[in-house]
Amino acid sequence: MEPSPQRRCPQCGTPVAQRADTCLMCGAVLKESKRKSGRLPQTDLLLPLLLVGALALLWLWKPWRAAEPQALTAPTATVSTTPTQLPTATYAMAPTATPLYSPTPPPTATLPPNQTRHTVKSGETVSTIAKLYGTTIQAILQANSLKATSYLRIGQELVIPLPVANTPTPTVTPTPSPTPFLYSIKSGDTLSVIAQRYKTTVEALMQANGITDATRIHIGTKLKIVQPPDYTATMAYETYEVKAGDTLISISAKYKVSVAKIKEVNKLAGDRLGVGQKLRIPVGTATPTPSLTPTPTLTPTPGPARPAPVLLAPPDGTAFEGADTVILLNWASVGILDEDEWYVVRVRRSGEVAELLPLVWTKATSWRLPGDLYVAGLEEPQRFYWQVSVMQKTGLTEDGTWTGEQISPPGVVRTFTWK
Repeated sequence: MEPSPQRRCPQCGTPVAQRADTCLMCGAVLKESKRKSGRLPQTDLLLPLLLVGALALLWLWKPWRAAEPQALTAPTATVSTTPTQLPTATYAMAPTATPLYSPTPPPTATLPPNQTRHTVKSGETVSTIAKLYGTTIQAILQANSLKATSYLRIGQELVIPLPVANTPTPTVTPTPSPTPFLYSIKSGDTLSVIAQRYKTTVEALMQANGITDATRIHIGTKLKIVQPPDYTATMAYETYEVKAGDTLISISAKYKVSVAKIKEVNKLAGDRLGVGQKLRIPVGTATPTPSLTPTPTLTPTPGPARPAPVLLAPPDGTAFEGADTVILLNWASVGILDEDEWYVVRVRRSGEVAELLPLVWTKATSWRLPGDLYVAGLEEPQRFYWQVSVMQKTGLTEDGTWTGEQISPPGVVRTFTWK
């Protein structure tokens, strides 16, 4: 064990006892010197403690982070000495929008020549309308997208399909040309369509090719296409000079000649007339009158305004069997009928149920025989006689029956039987 160091007086250096409070030589106070050298006063310790506390508070509070954003951005990369040139942005201009134009309303559809329109009247049904135009109930329903259970409204407009196109075909006796043109019948062709295409008539084609039923032609059959002769050369005319205020209707009424005939003779495409225009008005058939001179004198004689319709089908003497048989009477058109002109069908049956049926007035070129005319159980089949003429409606009787004046020859009578 090492001896404890000897205590000395700080002023005179004289050795003193360890617990002595004063130096015996110089009287210096030793206790104070010991207190000063042994521990620090409290005020000396407080300052370091406050400094440590302040540092701890600053570390917990971290006021230098208050100004930082909530989400720290990624560290910025060190820029190289040679910066890369960024591409220049190219701006594409959006095309200017083109305004949409209001659609032009389509023109009113023109019906083909084998169709017409009918406005439904009170009491009419699809069945009665079909009989009026000589067509079928199914054809009317299909043409108007109707069902068998559909109801008709008064004033409703229906499209009526007609069996044969209503094309202007005057009745003539054609003379075949020396070298006739041959046409091969194709799918969908009818005599009416072919006649209209080559500016001839159904009658001319039937007579030149020996056809008796216009509805029975076959694909691939060769037809001789002939042009009818200029029958107008056999008619007498009066020249009329158009005056202010004249119309085809007024001239037609003055000479009692149909508008269609005047247009046909003068080859008019429309209804417009010009003042001073000269028109040829047919006034009759040119007949030579005996004379002392060799030049005949033409005497105009009144003739019919319309030719007799040529019957097309069924062929004369056709035999039908069965109550469900469809019998369609068909004839050629005589031209575009005026408003007061109608085809009139006369039908008579003989035998045990002989009777003259009521006249049938129609604008169509066909008429379907009513199915209720069939009589079962007869020993001999019913024989029907039919013919077609053109009449001008003049009025009504007390019971509502139409009356008129016949403006065409009566035409040929054909027969058929029904058993």
